[in-house]
Amino acid sequence: MKQFIYLSAICMLALSACTGSFKKGDNGLEYKLISSGSGKTIGYGNYMQIHIKQVYAGTKDTVMMDTHDYMPRIQIMDSVGTPLSYFKILSQMKKGDSLIIRLLTDSAFKDAQKEMPPFMKKGKFLYTHVTMVNFFETKEQADSANKAELVLAKPRIHKKQMEEIEKDLLSKKAQLDSDSKIIEAYLAKNNIKATKTKWGTYVAISTEGTGNVLTEANIATVNYTGRTLDSAIVFDSNTDTSFKHAQPYEVNLAELGGVILGWTDALLQLKKGSKATVYIPSSLAYGISGNGGVIKPNANLIFDIEIIDAATEEAYMAKQKAMQEEMMKKMQESQNPNPGSEKKPGN
Repeated sequence: MKQFIYLSAICMLALSACTGSFKKGDNGLEYKLISSGSGKTIGYGNYMQIHIKQVYAGTKDTVMMDTHDYMPRIQIMDSVGTPLSYFKILSQMKKGDSLIIRLLTDSAFKDAQKEMPPFMKKGKFLYTHVTMVNFFETKEQADSANKAELVLAKPRIHKKQMEEIEKDLLSKKAQLDSDSKIIEAYLAKNNIKATKTKWGTYVAISTEGTGNVLTEANIATVNYTGRTLDSAIVFDSNTDTSFKHAQPYEVNLAELGGVILGWTDALLQLKKGSKATVYIPSSLAYGISGNGGVIKPNANLIFDIEIIDAATEEAYMAKQKAMQEEMMKKMQESQNPNPGSEKKPGN
């Protein structure tokens, strides 16, 4: 579990003091097992389904990671993937048990290759709270449980991602305001009517489309052409063969980060069959980094977008499976064009 240390601070939370005695483990670890489970302890090679919360207990306690925000982890229980010092402690757990492990920052960062983050101090504890949700004897059982958890976790993950995006955009307000003035001046100059979204993308719909507006439950199949606002240089297109990828592009709207935020922002305003031109501020595109030589830092972009199709993930996967089966069938037929003409033994 790589010392259970994840250094991306997610949020701040006060941690109630851990009372009672801790037992000594290996390599500076101390632990307290809170046994509320029943049945047998986890076995070597089993797959453990665990919730983990990691907290730095400093002047102001910091939650560095909490799987309750997303979904429990599933990991094989062995001494190869799990450091031996942790393996010895975890192997005492039953389904339903809880565990608190603590480690001094002095021990966690004694290796010169591990640099202590600036907000941490020596002599403070890193706490890892573990709950054994379940464990499984086979990989198939673990995979089945993980799929079920993923279905439940998707709305939570999406909500958390949206919160992080909106927090990030708030920090970029000055650049967004500057971009908005530039885009609005362009729209006014060219007599273009466009609707501004909550995040700041401008959408001018030329063909309304049919059905419901797309949501995060949809996978959209899209044709597009992108150009810069200031120079009108076309930098990408999936309909222009010169860009060598002339085929419909698929966007899973549940997977934030798969495309630039301005695309997600725009697609959630459209329907199947919609055609629109969208004007994307730099903070919802490639930001201060730009992209390649054409898209400069803080470049505002224009995309012509057409929604060819929209389907739920289930319908999309069913369609993909049917297409694969049809392809396999054609391959088999091409290898054996006359299946009834083979000679039978003895003829």
